[in-house]
Amino acid sequence: MFKPAIIVPCYNHADAFEKFSVGLSNLQIPVIVVDDGSMPIQSRKLRGICREHTFQYVHNFPNGGKGAAMKTGFQVALDSGFTHALQIDADGQHDINDIAEFLRLAKSNPTKMIIGSPVYDKSAPFARKFGRKITNFWVAIETMNFHMPDAMCGFRVYPLKQTCRVSKHVHFNRMGFDIEILVKLYWAGVNPITKKTRVIYPENGTSNFHVLRDNVYISFMHTYLCFLAPWNLICRIFRRKK
Repeated sequence: MFKPAIIVPCYNHADAFEKFSVGLSNLQIPVIVVDDGSMPIQSRKLRGICREHTFQYVHNFPNGGKGAAMKTGFQVALDSGFTHALQIDADGQHDINDIAEFLRLAKSNPTKMIIGSPVYDKSAPFARKFGRKITNFWVAIETMNFHMPDAMCGFRVYPLKQTCRVSKHVHFNRMGFDIEILVKLYWAGVNPITKKTRVIYPENGTSNFHVLRDNVYISFMHTYLCFLAPWNLICRIFRRKK
């Protein structure tokens, strides 16, 4: 059985989310919006959007980071009987026209994760693209796989049972979440499939990424993952031999 839901973690991005909420609604796939402790005016608007489109609204408070929002969304989706969750960010960077293809790949490969491989246009800041290259290098080291997908793309599909189990052991719930859960799912035997997708940085868009703070945070996370990597590599080898 393949029963997908869409999870949208949202922190103060109700305005951006409103612009593509109609497109999501037209897909006729259940949508779970997790409000991660947004400002009151943003939360009110988000509730209104969800009522209009009959999306399920879940309120996390206080703000716990994207990882906390996704963990909540995963559990709500699993408890509701869904088998897979498509994650799409609320800031409007991702192309919702690719959702059908992402879900087709997930249905054909139900035990794997589908990860977006970003295709950027001129709107992408150089610093963000460069930072991704550094992170992807460290992810290749942590997994001993130099064919891993982009670890920071927030457009992906997860198999829910495995993801809920692994997410209990994910500790970096802010900007490092997408990276850590990708690595730990891979360690647990959930392999990725990549799908090219257009990523834009909307004009006058706002980002929750803080260059200094979040890069330091991500650096700590990579140190932690590198420390654990040898043991998990051994475990993965033994699983293959069984």
